[in-house]
Amino acid sequence: MEVKIVELAENYARLMVKGEDHTFLNLLQHELVNDGGVVLAKYNITHPLRDEAELMIRTSGKDPLEVLKEANQRIISKIDEVLSQL
Repeated sequence: MEVKIVELAENYARLMVKGEDHTFLNLLQHELVNDGGVVLAKYNITHPLRDEAELMIRTSGKDPLEVLKEANQRIISKIDEVLSQL
């Protein structure tokens, strides 16, 4: 996965994500909206034949990149929990 920051402000980030599709981005979006400090989290796959998506995060004051890191950590923890049960 390759992530490029397109736009970054105090409470907003727009990123281009290459190498991921709905499988991960939908999970990430779900994890982001469950964060109480996130006002908006959405992604858009610009074209089905292009291997990139646009991810937008708006928060109520939290650092959007920190919110993104925390959401990814929660996903990793959940996956580890599932794997430990196998």
